[in-house]
Amino acid sequence: MSEIEKATNIESKESAPRIEVVPRDVLIEKIRPLHEKPDIAIGLLLSGDRIACCDEGVVAEQETKLIGVATIAPKGEEMSGQPTIVGLYVIPEHRGKGVGTQILKRAVDRCIERGFENIRMDVMSLNAMKIINKLPEDLKKKIDVHDLGNIMDNF
Repeated sequence: MSEIEKATNIESKESAPRIEVVPRDVLIEKIRPLHEKPDIAIGLLLSGDRIACCDEGVVAEQETKLIGVATIAPKGEEMSGQPTIVGLYVIPEHRGKGVGTQILKRAVDRCIERGFENIRMDVMSLNAMKIINKLPEDLKKKIDVHDLGNIMDNF
């Protein structure tokens, strides 16, 4: 391992985000600060019908700051009946550091713990597809990917 890799590895261990599953009421409180300075991605992924159907979420926090989230709807969006990971969002300054992969892995694990076998995920960005593809094969097989294009790549 090179000195740069060692330094990066030490740094990432010291500042590793805390990933946890939270119930809906805690999820709503934790994402509230994101709505204070909303962008289009937050508006599309973490509000209205897309959050109303969720009963849990997986949050990533660094110290006390929310840096990413995935939302879980046990009955799907609009009560479709298919358990769904509705939104996956990482704040821009933490993208490309593996946070999204950690969040999604925990969200899929949580869905499996709840007995969900076929988990829908509507994908609206190339980055989300990259995150899915980084998951272990056994978890990828549990996700029913609906590729809706790359609309979110601009946000």
